[in-house]
Amino acid sequence: MPIRHDLFFFRRWRGVIAVALLGALGVAAMPPPLDAYAASPSQDGQTLESNADTPALDPVEEMPDLREYVAGPERKAAFFELLVPLVEAENAKIQAQRDWLLEVRERQEALSDAEKAHLQRLCTDYEIECGTPNTFEYLLSRVDTVPLELVAIQAVEESGWGTSRFARQGNNLFGLRCFSDGCGLAQEGSERRYQQFASVQESIEHYLHNLNTHQAYLALRQKRAALTANGQPVTAKSLIHTLDNYSVSDDYFDILLALLRTNGDLIRQHRDDDDSPA
Repeated sequence: MPIRHDLFFFRRWRGVIAVALLGALGVAAMPPPLDAYAASPSQDGQTLESNADTPALDPVEEMPDLREYVAGPERKAAFFELLVPLVEAENAKIQAQRDWLLEVRERQEALSDAEKAHLQRLCTDYEIECGTPNTFEYLLSRVDTVPLELVAIQAVEESGWGTSRFARQGNNLFGLRCFSDGCGLAQEGSERRYQQFASVQESIEHYLHNLNTHQAYLALRQKRAALTANGQPVTAKSLIHTLDNYSVSDDYFDILLALLRTNGDLIRQHRDDDDSPA
């Protein structure tokens, strides 16, 4: 059963995404050094849609039934082959926006009308008040990537290697809930309902935006910012213990750490480069 079609296309174009996004705004493509700041409370929001032309990925509109693969190495490889390029694509879009913010912060008193409009869209998307002394500080605490390995192991745990009903029927790999009447998919035997997404990539996009904006994950953003400010790598292992609010399971941290230890190398084998620590 083929699980992806043109996803390998992305690996050739990973770096092009940032250039395309920045170029559409008339900004130099060379990224300045990363910076980090304290976080600010937020609620859920919709992810920014850039007008820049970026390489197209197969949207994977219907999650393949990975139960057809034998549980173990075969299913693991199929799952990461599907997931990793999509996560890298979403992280690349976030990184491009972060690079743009770092660049325009240096000349924030002389922005063009187009740049001001784009900044306002980012503020709206990340629920930050524009025009305050802390605008860039708060935005940069949120507009930042999440380690691939962390995204992958949470997807594994929350979706049962992509085999859960919510993954198969709703493209929901991260156990993301919804709360309006009749929304999403109902959990059998409870009143809980879980979101449905038009594609797997949309699920990843929403998950990343949730970590980057929701008050429940303020600790994650603060830890990420502190590590970056001190020149230390932001790794999955360093952020796992900030996910207190993601699960009610008492051993959630231990589960994620075990998944990282046993699958970290395999996750990195499916990425475009292998130079990032776990």
